[in-house]
Amino acid sequence: MQARFLRALGVSFITMLSLVLFAGLIIATLLRFGSVTEQSVTGVTIGITIIVTLIGGFAAGLRSRSKGWLVGLSAGLLFACVAAFMQYLGYGAHVSLNQSIVFIAAIISASFGGMVAVSLFGSVR
Repeated sequence: MQARFLRALGVSFITMLSLVLFAGLIIATLLRFGSVTEQSVTGVTIGITIIVTLIGGFAAGLRSRSKGWLVGLSAGLLFACVAAFMQYLGYGAHVSLNQSIVFIAAIISASFGGMVAVSLFGSVR
């Protein structure tokens, strides 16, 4: 059970990291070569964060096949902690109240994704 849980977290983290890097590449390209401003993509980045954690929680739930809410919650917490540590260690910036709200929404989204995955595919072997 514990090996399955850790494997599910690993798959989820790799999935979320890949999606975030891909979305970041697209947004950076739009900012560089388009007429898009940083202020106009703030809502889009929040939406992408929520969708990425939902997909990551779904991937964790698929891999775990049980306790989807727990594995999704863990995946969301892992995502939020890594993002906060990267921000603090990379840029020296503290987490603001707005970012805390986004992180909480991302954790809830990942937990929901895990629950949906286990509900849909939990009994399939």
